[in-house]
Amino acid sequence: MENRYPLFETGRILKKEALEVIRDYPKDLLSILYDGYTNGVIRGLRLSSDHENRTLIIGRGLVKLKGEVYLINKEVKVSYTHTEQRKYLRLKHSEIRDKDWKVSEIEAFLSDDEESKDGEILLCDFLLKSGFVLRDTYLDFADMRSEYDTIHLMNADYAGYEESSFNIEVLKVYAREYLNTKKCEETDRIFCYMVLNSMEGIERSIIENYIAVKEGKAKGTSLSNKEIYTGLLDILSSAKDPDGHRSLGFSPRKILVD
Repeated sequence: MENRYPLFETGRILKKEALEVIRDYPKDLLSILYDGYTNGVIRGLRLSSDHENRTLIIGRGLVKLKGEVYLINKEVKVSYTHTEQRKYLRLKHSEIRDKDWKVSEIEAFLSDDEESKDGEILLCDFLLKSGFVLRDTYLDFADMRSEYDTIHLMNADYAGYEESSFNIEVLKVYAREYLNTKKCEETDRIFCYMVLNSMEGIERSIIENYIAVKEGKAKGTSLSNKEIYTGLLDILSSAKDPDGHRSLGFSPRKILVD
């Protein structure tokens, strides 16, 4: 086994093999780092809403689509309108070839379909009513589930090793809020610190086992994204309210007047 590094020196002829090494190294590195990962968001791709221009903005990051890792190195903008129907923001991959280039294009689009097609991943969903703004900030963890006019992140396809993970940005909101409760114990602190220290998704089994421990169960069972969020919400609600009253998670609605 050998590693070859091209040397660019004055008077030397630039060889095809040297250019191939430069071309292939970044792709090979990403492929090795995320070998065995599922399709989905790996890192970054934070979502925000431009209210004035009615545009969703997808930040830079890494994503895995159809088994390949892609770098999104600039913001992607998708226009939206008010509607009475839930919309789903997705990414899909397409490839174009000519004599000189192979271009891999990542396209962001809004869909009415609840289920993703092959080669697509979900970033968020929302239902925006006429006269309201699409929120990208939240009052607290419970507020992230508000039905209308809110970017829902908990259903996003998040990449993980061998099995999908859960949106790390949602977990971070939970972790910060739970650390401020009086019922935060050593197990909670370990979990919360691990979440806050991570830039990528953590293993799904860790999340499931944490929820199981907090619920007094011996072993974590397989949970859907919705069940993970609901489980964490119940744990947090119990920690914040000893009487067991759950937070409704609804926020005041904002009206835009043209």
